[in-house]
Amino acid sequence: MPNTPNSRRKAFEALLAQPGPLVLPGAYDALSARLVEKAGYRATYLGSFAAAASAFGLPDVGLLTLNEIAEEARRVVDAVDVPVLADAENGFYDVANIWRAVKVFEDAGVAGVHIEDNLGGKHTSAPLGLLPAGKMAQKVRAAVDARTDPDFLVIARSDAAWVEHDLEGCVRRLEAYAAAGADLVFAPAIPAAELKRVRDRIPVPVMVAGDLLDVPGSDEPSSTIAEYGDAGADIVLLWYTVIGAASKNVTAVLDALRGGEDVAGVKHFVTEQHAFEATMGYAEYEQRSARYAVPSGQEAGA
Repeated sequence: MPNTPNSRRKAFEALLAQPGPLVLPGAYDALSARLVEKAGYRATYLGSFAAAASAFGLPDVGLLTLNEIAEEARRVVDAVDVPVLADAENGFYDVANIWRAVKVFEDAGVAGVHIEDNLGGKHTSAPLGLLPAGKMAQKVRAAVDARTDPDFLVIARSDAAWVEHDLEGCVRRLEAYAAAGADLVFAPAIPAAELKRVRDRIPVPVMVAGDLLDVPGSDEPSSTIAEYGDAGADIVLLWYTVIGAASKNVTAVLDALRGGEDVAGVKHFVTEQHAFEATMGYAEYEQRSARYAVPSGQEAGA
């Protein structure tokens, strides 16, 4: 069966139907997406945080355009065979124009996108705010109406649990977004214990963030993947872990070399070259090269 955007979307739906939470490591570029796939994960993700940092060296403060994020998502899609979810920020446009964002991401080949009710200021001390729930629900409805592939997932994200420290308000928003047609909902800052208490009120699959990070404004410790699974989470997204690991290990190597360490001393941090080349497809290139090689003595033609 051809590996088309629709077949990948159907494959993602099949993954959701399996028991236990789907662990979804976030890639930060095409190479890291290949590493996620090579490690055996059945799907991956590209978020605006990782795309802004890896492609532009910028913070995730709303600087990227629709086309910039979608183009990074397209590169990830083209690099792997597994389904890819993507971050569509707040949809980029108002409710009447959100169709264009849906079209661009559908054309990029992703399995689906999440759209958020956060008005900006994430990852900073800037004042935070949320789009009114009714307006966000209409955005969700417009996004659902705009898709041309019914298997393209529209995921509604609410940040009410950490922007307003309001679990009940967050659940009401998730209920409203599901009623507006969202296929999944995403509540990144609900700890597992609280999700378990409210999970039966949410009528669609739920995605949570499982990275070991401090939740802004909360004293709750990070929940484990197993705890989220027990609480009824359908997807545990690791949006930061992969790019965080890359940053830490590259920094460790550079610091060691600058401190006088020889290359041999950092070997344990570095992927062996031939193993790296295997990930990049050099063997497939050699096979194609051999297939189309002109037999010896026939280079000049007939």
